[in-house]
Amino acid sequence: MTERSRGALGRGYTVVTPANHYPSRLPEFGDQPVVKLVTPRLAPSRIGEYLVVLDAGGGTARRVGAGYERFFYVLDGTVTLSTAASERRVLNAGGFAYLPSDMAYELQAGDGGQARLLIVKRIYESHAAHDAPAALSGHRDDESFAETAVPGFTRRELLPVDDPSFDFVMSLLRFDAGVGLDKIEVHDEEHGLWMTEGAGTYVLGADEHEVRAEDFIYMAPYCPQGFTASADGPAEYLLYKDTWRDGF
Repeated sequence: MTERSRGALGRGYTVVTPANHYPSRLPEFGDQPVVKLVTPRLAPSRIGEYLVVLDAGGGTARRVGAGYERFFYVLDGTVTLSTAASERRVLNAGGFAYLPSDMAYELQAGDGGQARLLIVKRIYESHAAHDAPAALSGHRDDESFAETAVPGFTRRELLPVDDPSFDFVMSLLRFDAGVGLDKIEVHDEEHGLWMTEGAGTYVLGADEHEVRAEDFIYMAPYCPQGFTASADGPAEYLLYKDTWRDGF
């Protein structure tokens, strides 16, 4: 099977591999390439998730306006995220940040080399009982991975899962060799998934797909889904999921 053939569009899902990447351009990033992994053009997606590559010292061509909440996760290199004259966050590989929808921002890669990052963008769904969340940032190593009910399956939450002011979560899910989810899930929440390490088999609808590091999967609401890591070693992915809202 060729690398190109691993990309797929199925009922309720897409699989995008590095061989499928098409570098687009967006005004806010000038000539820096942006791979639009998923946007609302793919119904019923309510998110945009982007792979952004910044040259050393490169960044946004202009200040990116408010209006959307955003999550940033640095894959390689170092970036500085600026939200005001006195508010700068330096994010190294594994660093992340959340910005609420009332914050504009600028990005700049460090001078030491190219940087790559994922950006999730969506319209915030407010709730009458809760104020919108504040900005936050951190690193994937700030806390250890927590055990789950499945031996060999651990997870690390990057955004608070017990705070209903947030309308989505970002999680790192890690599986020992040969370990997988304990069921085929079918649920209302949509997913954007980036394979950060390893490989495995993903059940998507009625299909099975071999996935590996650097692959991306979008899963629509109610798409049957399940994962098992390869026997060759551990696997991990960064997972977006909408939460605390019922879709109305």
